[in-house]
Amino acid sequence: MYSALRISLSLLILFLFTQIQFHVPIFDIGIPITGQSFAIVLLPYIFGLKEGVTSILLYLLLGLVGVPVLAQGGYGVDAFLSNSGGYLIGFIFGGAFSGFISDNKVNNLKNAFLAMFIGTMIILTFGVLKLSFDIGISKAIEYGFTPFVLGGVIKVVVGAFGGWLIKKYIMTLDFNFD
Repeated sequence: MYSALRISLSLLILFLFTQIQFHVPIFDIGIPITGQSFAIVLLPYIFGLKEGVTSILLYLLLGLVGVPVLAQGGYGVDAFLSNSGGYLIGFIFGGAFSGFISDNKVNNLKNAFLAMFIGTMIILTFGVLKLSFDIGISKAIEYGFTPFVLGGVIKVVVGAFGGWLIKKYIMTLDFNFD
């Protein structure tokens, strides 16, 4: 029951962070900068690999079957085939990396930073790879990586500090649902 509660909370937080979004008007390729990628690497770090990735998979499954939960109210197969599709698939692997670090390394600022940075790079790599099939690698880097560098750095730093502190706090709580 406790695991289901944590997965549900993680899913709710992911929905809320997806609502935070804006466009960079310089590069108009239809990929918004969102809080969703921030939550994707943060939540598995806080809740662990199993619960974090389960919430990501449920989130993506809801989007795939037609619930408008993805960025810009996206949903369905078209969202996964769009310019954002590579990032969506990257969420699974970026989140899994963050959760793996959380489960297998001591919770400290260095490991939190590692989880956020590599997790974010995995997401961006999947996004750029998918875009490169559509517009070529140089344009994919220009439109699918470069505009997200500053936001990515901010998300990594805030996520590392936030994830480390939240996990440190959660680990000191003693929940007994028996």
